[in-house]
Amino acid sequence: MLLEDLVNNNLSKLNPTDLIVWRYIYAHKKECCYISIYDIADACNVSRTTVLRFAKKLGLDGFSDLKMMLKMQISQAWEKPSVDIAQASINLCQKVGEEVAKQDFTRINKLLYNAKRIFIYSSGHVQKNVGNELLRLFVNCNVYMYEIKGSDEFRITLHHATKDDLFIIVSLTGESERVVEFAQKLHAQGIPLISFTHLKSNKLASLSTESVYVTTISLPARLEGASYESMLGFFVAAEIWFVSYSQYCAEQISSDDEANMNE
Repeated sequence: MLLEDLVNNNLSKLNPTDLIVWRYIYAHKKECCYISIYDIADACNVSRTTVLRFAKKLGLDGFSDLKMMLKMQISQAWEKPSVDIAQASINLCQKVGEEVAKQDFTRINKLLYNAKRIFIYSSGHVQKNVGNELLRLFVNCNVYMYEIKGSDEFRITLHHATKDDLFIIVSLTGESERVVEFAQKLHAQGIPLISFTHLKSNKLASLSTESVYVTTISLPARLEGASYESMLGFFVAAEIWFVSYSQYCAEQISSDDEANMNE
């Protein structure tokens, strides 16, 4: 099991301080294989005991076990010089399918259906591709999303936004300063927000009305010093949300027709 899976499975046990430790470890996996528990505690501005408790909340005996798990993850990504690409593709599709199947789009569909205007902001190049896919898909359901292209445009849009509007933010980590700032402003004004991120424990998701989580999956690409993470999950989640929403709309129309007949 990956360390990310352990965190997601034990998320209910983790407090905000634990998440600070986890975010640091996630962003510095290779470094954390070799530094001491005191180094991580200093980097996160927490106590050594906090780091130790974090490891134990994941079901590990201590920080040394956490480091060992990180080392194994990194080494396993490099130990095989050749990989069955067909099997890797099957594993990828199966894993993506399992992750997307966990999503419940009911409340998200309701937000989208009731919104008068929908605005979408993507925090980077890859995220923009996902955002463009959402724009392309949902126009088939007569849902037109307005793309926000930068900070100035966001501020202008927010000035005229109301609680009847809906914002969608696509972000890989949900931790960048800009998206957190945007989410905080929307949250303060009570404007609905749907986030698209790849980890459950992130600041953007915590500020969102509803969230779509996508676990990125590593593929055995031979890259120096890094693994390649597939973004397929984001696009599959977008398509499944679109299909779910189309069914939700059909159900609403059917309910309205039935209500009119009974009047």
